Amino acid sequence: MKTKHLITRWLGLAIIFFMASEGVWGGETNVSPLSLATVMEVVQRDNPEIKAARERWRSFAARVAQSATPDKPRLEFERMYSPRGKNVWTDAEEKNIVISQEIPFPTTLYYASRRARQEAEEAEAGFQAKELDVLSRAKRAYSMLYLSHHAIQIFKENADLMGQFSKVAEARYAAGKATQSDALKAQVELSKMLNELVSLQQEKEINAAMLNTLLNRSPESPLGIPQEPNPQTLALSLAQLEAQAVESRPDLRGAALAVEKSRTQVTLGRSDYLPDLMLQYRRRDMADGMDSHDAMVGFTLPLWFWKQGARVREARAERDMALAEYQSMKNMTHFDVKSLLVKVQTSHRLAELYQTSVLPQAEHALNVTSAAYRADKMSFLELLDAVRSLLQFRLEYYEHLSQYEQFKAELERVVGVDLVSKEKGQ
Repeated sequence: MKTKHLITRWLGLAIIFFMASEGVWGGETNVSPLSLATVMEVVQRDNPEIKAARERWRSFAARVAQSATPDKPRLEFERMYSPRGKNVWTDAEEKNIVISQEIPFPTTLYYASRRARQEAEEAEAGFQAKELDVLSRAKRAYSMLYLSHHAIQIFKENADLMGQFSKVAEARYAAGKATQSDALKAQVELSKMLNELVSLQQEKEINAAMLNTLLNRSPESPLGIPQEPNPQTLALSLAQLEAQAVESRPDLRGAALAVEKSRTQVTLGRSDYLPDLMLQYRRRDMADGMDSHDAMVGFTLPLWFWKQGARVREARAERDMALAEYQSMKNMTHFDVKSLLVKVQTSHRLAELYQTSVLPQAEHALNVTSAAYRADKMSFLELLDAVRSLLQFRLEYYEHLSQYEQFKAELERVVGVDLVSKEKGQ
């Protein structure tokens, strides 16, 4: 009898503890919802990784004008033949002003400017790729936070249900219709659920911290509850997605620009065989009145041909490397599109299957088993099995919903466009 009262007291305390901590475990009924659109807007505006990539692109864009412009001209003032003991600046017999300018061969300037433009375009593609990557990570963090909220809510409801079954087991034990082991099993099961809630709360805090980090906020900043996803069947075929990825994926476009830049570098290396120019103008003021004007045109002599040849060979090797990297990325893009499309479709089908078939059947099985246990037609172990099955199926349903959103976010990163907007535009 003493054991019976201890069990009853423990169960009461456990349920009171659980209900008192409802706001901690996921019953945040007063917390405003957090929309994915709001998250995406803040990430695009405030994320430091995106800002860094954007400024890198701007810095490369500023190099285009620099590459198309020769170095600054040189202005010299000369004083010559100044008598010893007199002022060298005012008493010199010859006073000269010299202006000189070094000008690379015109093709060198042209191709240097072209390479700078290609580098700027490559940096722009890198910025777009970084933006898509960060947005994809934010979507994944958002969906994982959504899963954490629902997992906590599911365990809360199951712990509440198990508390009710514990009372039934206790009542049956008091009436002599059940053994003490049923009440002890209910106690152990409820303890496991409360322990799991602690782990789920920790996981939710980690997911919230990750999302806050991507939002450029403190990890402890409060967040609303993520909204329910709306899985939709993708209307785009595999061929359409692959074509869209080849056209729009910034990483692939950056690799293609790297190929073009390396080809320009080969031509620029060949320009080193051509002479650069040097222009100079000199004005002479002589003490005897024999003033004069001089002009000079000079050329560099590219005599060390092995140096230019090595530069061209280096550029060709980089071109071949860029071509191979582009082909490799193109192959991986086709693979990524295929694998991610299969994952998106599979998670969508599984979510539909659980919603329309598995969950209703598990709920019906629990109701039947509960009624049978109350009527003393089934054992407590069979009831526990039904409770665990429903818990597991509910968790798996929300896992499939979360995975659908995560795989779709990754697929959008690879394809380079928002799939929902793309399908609406067709």
